[in-house]
Amino acid sequence: MATNGGGARMAGQTPDASCTLSPEGTVTTVLVGPKCKVTYEFDTEATNAGLALPYVVALDGQVVPEHADKPGALRDKRTITLIVNLGSKVALFLNSDVHPAHRRNPVYAVQVGNNDVHVKITERTGRISHEHATLGQPACRATSTPGKRLEVYGAALTGDIWMQISHLYTAAEADALLPPDTTPTVRAAVRSIYAGLARPELIVNFPASDAAPKLTLRVEFRAEMQDNVRANTTHCPWLTGILPRTHPCAFAALLTEAHAAGVTSVAVTSGWRPSFGSIAHRAGLGLDITYLEGGEKRAFLNRAFLIKAGAPRNGNVSEREKTLWKDYQEVKKVVATAEKEFKAAQNRLNKNRDPEKASQLTRELTDADKHLKSLRDRDTKAQDEWDKERNRNEPELIRKLRDRLGRNKSVKQLFDPWYMDVNTADNIPPAPNEQREANANERTHNNHLHITVLEPKIL
Repeated sequence: MATNGGGARMAGQTPDASCTLSPEGTVTTVLVGPKCKVTYEFDTEATNAGLALPYVVALDGQVVPEHADKPGALRDKRTITLIVNLGSKVALFLNSDVHPAHRRNPVYAVQVGNNDVHVKITERTGRISHEHATLGQPACRATSTPGKRLEVYGAALTGDIWMQISHLYTAAEADALLPPDTTPTVRAAVRSIYAGLARPELIVNFPASDAAPKLTLRVEFRAEMQDNVRANTTHCPWLTGILPRTHPCAFAALLTEAHAAGVTSVAVTSGWRPSFGSIAHRAGLGLDITYLEGGEKRAFLNRAFLIKAGAPRNGNVSEREKTLWKDYQEVKKVVATAEKEFKAAQNRLNKNRDPEKASQLTRELTDADKHLKSLRDRDTKAQDEWDKERNRNEPELIRKLRDRLGRNKSVKQLFDPWYMDVNTADNIPPAPNEQREANANERTHNNHLHITVLEPKIL
């Protein structure tokens, strides 16, 4: 990103003077240009090297126009670069604080003088006291531009700072954010979370209606919700500091669709957390569920036994499925090799300039094509057999709840041990969770259902 500050100097205006210290210790006065470069560099390798952290830039106390309604996001490029006037003040809004209605905690503010600025922000885990998102004294380095110095700042991104840049919703905010068609029962239950629960449990009594019978839903907020927060912040109370940092629509979607699916008990194991996993949880847009109960049926949302011999055996994975899954993964590897061989044969034929070799290369390509088609047929059959066995053991409760959540307008993504849906709003069916070794997202979600809330003004 490149941002140009307003109020640029008029052409011909005298540049500022600046004093620089030479290696010999002499002071020299030099003329500098009217602009400086400010770079923020993020190192989040301590938890997630490619963390898609949302950000908004504020220049001289005002959010830059391109971020007025939509934040930027760090991705492969881990820097934010701006070109600003001398004397400008630059600060960042990060994480859920990027939402236009929040933006209360500007962090890593820097006052630009006559030099370029580089701010290196490094994520640190653990309970680190007295860390603030402010900058200390810089180290100055020489640059290739005569008279120009680079001011280098070091700063930390800790759990306490994550807490600072993670919005704490009030009951009134929760009420205002819920969809208009939210039932009074769900609305009152969600409000109670943000007013501060007395214990880590929510009991919701749904009255009988034309659409559904009377039902009592118990939501248990399990103790592991605190683990990451406790390990990485100096103080953040569970019921009044952790739960209310999760977006209200996450709870509303869960309560609404769990009721519709006939669920009477659900275990929630993670919502907002600062220093682990994807940005969805850190921005308060993720909710994890591990257990469902309803209609005298129980569903443990764990299929780790598919790839781990010592994992819980809860009926979700049969021995036959383990065999079919292994067969399917092996066939996929063979297909991948055959595809490479086919492309190599294509390239040899395309690059050939010898008419005498053309016939032989054509035969090689034809043989490679036949072989590839045969293997793809095997791959389709292997996948079909695995699909049938996997689905045969899937609990009805998770199937019903997933179907309902997938149609809820507040939900953006659903990941669980059976299926992965990166965009519930498109027309692409959810993909089976194969727990592939090369897909960390699949393996991460082999033991819980994850809900990501739709909030485009944050993510």
